[in-house]
Amino acid sequence: MVIADQATKQVATRALADGPVHVLGGLHLQLYRNFAGPGGNWAGHTVLISIFTVVAALALAVTIARIRLDRLSAIALGLFLGGALGNGLDRLFRGPSPLHGGVVDWLAPSAHGGSMNLADLALNAAVVLLLAGALFARRSSRADRAARGAPSR
Repeated sequence: MVIADQATKQVATRALADGPVHVLGGLHLQLYRNFAGPGGNWAGHTVLISIFTVVAALALAVTIARIRLDRLSAIALGLFLGGALGNGLDRLFRGPSPLHGGVVDWLAPSAHGGSMNLADLALNAAVVLLLAGALFARRSSRADRAARGAPSR
């Protein structure tokens, strides 16, 4: 995920330097540097966002290494870690200086604002998979209780 994200950002910084490219419907490829946090929050606090990203990625990596995960959770947390690292690398190493870098966004699903990259898509997919896993686990737990004759909640 990290390699794919960084590779597409390299291509985007070169291919979209002259302006946006309309793809289909409302989808545009447009270069944008995001110096704010998720959802445009914490604008102007690039160092804080960068440090938080590094700490969160390290904590997630340690957690993944220490616990036994089912396949769906492992994929989801791997996507989450890959997305965090992809955007974290931008914040750490892209200009204007270390810890002050802006995330390279290049997917614009609407001409009216909003932009993202592969790391963002991985983060969103991770959340969907974690929610799906929680729903499947709950359904499985109910089915197990029903099979044993226990009342369900």
